[in-house]
Amino acid sequence: MDMLGLIKAFIWLALTFLYAYIVGGKIPYMVFYTSLGILSTGLIWAAINAGKVRVICYAETVNAQVGSKVKMTVEFENLSGWPVPWVQCWVNMPDSFCLPDNLICYNTSLSPHEKKALSEEMECRLRGHFFWGNMLIRTGDIFGIFTNSRNSGEILELIVMPELLNLGTDLGRIIGLKQGDTPSSLRPRRTGSGFIGVRKYDVGDGMSRIHWKASARYQSLLVKEFQEQKTLEFIIFLDAHTEHHSGSGPDGTMERSVTLAASLAAAGAKCGYGTGIVVSGAENKTVPVGYGKNHFNLILETLVNVQPVTKLKREEFDYEPSLLSRKSHIFIIAGLLEEPFIDGLVRRGARGYGSTVFLFRLESFSGEAAYKAAREEGIERLAGSGIPVIMIDKETDLRLMFRGLEYEAG
Repeated sequence: MDMLGLIKAFIWLALTFLYAYIVGGKIPYMVFYTSLGILSTGLIWAAINAGKVRVICYAETVNAQVGSKVKMTVEFENLSGWPVPWVQCWVNMPDSFCLPDNLICYNTSLSPHEKKALSEEMECRLRGHFFWGNMLIRTGDIFGIFTNSRNSGEILELIVMPELLNLGTDLGRIIGLKQGDTPSSLRPRRTGSGFIGVRKYDVGDGMSRIHWKASARYQSLLVKEFQEQKTLEFIIFLDAHTEHHSGSGPDGTMERSVTLAASLAAAGAKCGYGTGIVVSGAENKTVPVGYGKNHFNLILETLVNVQPVTKLKREEFDYEPSLLSRKSHIFIIAGLLEEPFIDGLVRRGARGYGSTVFLFRLESFSGEAAYKAAREEGIERLAGSGIPVIMIDKETDLRLMFRGLEYEAG
């Protein structure tokens, strides 16, 4: 029982009794006894309902994406045979919803043994791994004088993945290829799904390709024939250095960089391309090139908790030779390219590595043009080495950019 209500009731009864004692008469004493009856009823009512209201909260899913909506539900149940005139429940919500103080309040009333559920759809605006579920539950009497407060709830989690934009299906266009062309970065990849038949054994065919059942049937060595399936490999390098980004929240360059990286990985997975990622940070986060849905989910899990870092060593955002081959294309996502990094890009371009740079125009996000001159000089060097630079500003629609309707190349 909250002490404030008890103190107020005691003071009121003391004042009404003192008034009746000094003034005398029926009316003052009637006021005192009426107040005593009302306060006693309220106190008993609040005491009976104390702890008799069960409240649970939950989300319809524990995995969501930025931009999607999650249905949040709070269930109330009156365990007593007395009506509960009012229940107030404050729920600590995930930071992803960007609510004031991350709190939302639910108000309702309950009949005896009634169950009630209140639901609301909340939009996920921030990615990350969030914990929520703490509740403050308040009930009381019908007069609102006596109240009971208690903390309840269990720790729940919500994982919000980066937003995935539909960038189309022709990533070859982004690396300067026309649809239908055979890029130099394509490599043959044979899989069981490409089996088209058998043929006679030729010198040099591996033993693993011999079709033993067919060979026994036709009394001649036959080998499995596969249709060559060509697939693109690319690696995404994401710069998470604080000084290389501008703005904050969903509209800042850091969040847009993560969205772009996740969308590139999704486009690659959709086409069956090999995809890897390297994220700069205090601990270098690396996912080597791989294929399939599980590998794509691993990339998303890596991007979920990416945060800007204040210190970045030169080697933390460099190419790892073990990850790259000349058949791999490199996507760099950054807000600023420093001179040593540009030197590395030029050297690797000369050795046959294909690269594409997505560079944010920082002044469009913050209004400051401190790095504009250095950026323009770097773009000229990269362009002279045949490395395309695609500029992104605050108003750029990434979907349209990837369709060639709105982009700038340096």
